[in-house]
Amino acid sequence: MGPGTKSQVFYNPAMVSNRDVSVLYAKCRAKGNWRMLDGLAGTGARGIRLAVEGPEMNIHINDRGAGAYNIILKNIRLNGLKGIRKNIKPNDDKDIVTSKQDLYALLPTGKWDWIDIDPYGSPIIFVDQAAQRLSGDGVLSVTATDTAPLCGTFSKACRRRYMAKPLNTGCRHETGLRILVGAVIRRAAVTDIALTPELAYYQGHFFRAYFRKAGSARKADALLKRVGYLIFNGGEYSISSDCPAGKSWAGPLWLGDLFERKLIREMLAKADEYMSKDTLKLLGILSDELLQPPYFYHTDDIARTFRVEPPRTAAAVDVLREQGFKASLVHYDTKGFRTDAGLKDLRKVLE
Repeated sequence: MGPGTKSQVFYNPAMVSNRDVSVLYAKCRAKGNWRMLDGLAGTGARGIRLAVEGPEMNIHINDRGAGAYNIILKNIRLNGLKGIRKNIKPNDDKDIVTSKQDLYALLPTGKWDWIDIDPYGSPIIFVDQAAQRLSGDGVLSVTATDTAPLCGTFSKACRRRYMAKPLNTGCRHETGLRILVGAVIRRAAVTDIALTPELAYYQGHFFRAYFRKAGSARKADALLKRVGYLIFNGGEYSISSDCPAGKSWAGPLWLGDLFERKLIREMLAKADEYMSKDTLKLLGILSDELLQPPYFYHTDDIARTFRVEPPRTAAAVDVLREQGFKASLVHYDTKGFRTDAGLKDLRKVLE
């Protein structure tokens, strides 16, 4: 199921896993005195689940739509939650605050330890202001459902929104995720804010990323050094810190790690029987996925390059490991695998 139409207020069951991960992230990272803003809440499902299943936090649920706001209030009551406070400043020390405001107008009114932005489409237009309204080591989490531009189907839209060129290859989902992460880092760095990715992934029809803030120009500079370009030439990927020539490249994008393995394993340890199978499968793959290099190979691409039948993905990983290379499956695609082997080595091993 996709993200629905823009004008609707709807509960999207396809986003259950997205919200599962938010709850598990909160159990591992959130503190009792945290102020959390669900800024584009829709039906309020994420904020309500965090209130019911997560650690104790002060949660502010907001949506400017009258229909959405009424549903939020109804859902809060249905879940037996108390302390509903309408249009109270987010610094008010209450468990749940609700508001019906434009997010642009709401953000400047307070500070939060966690701001979540889950729009229809791209979150990038809210990043500048949200980064500045985070507490000293606050968290920004974003969802992007505009996967077609980020993956290269609509390259002009990607350039316009993210100031980056996409690349439509077998690795397009990782490329799109890295463009999103790189764009968030670059936008925050303009105001001397470092947003380090703690967890970023692709699932179904969306990209999702969590960033930890550090208000330091020096740290922002260090992050920018890991923003660069991905090149695809002759069936092989490579990276560059400078903008390449030619057509088969993507960027600027994030070239560093997309998640912290320790965090993933902590989240898995806190998962219970209420978490969806998709969530457990995703985290299970991530827990074993190589962090580097910043790209993966697709078995269909390999087959076209070598003019052979596509190898079985798991078998390719096993053979590469037997030959002394690092290799793993990836969560982006069942036909994808990450390895430190070069194209020549790949050909020798797989043949």
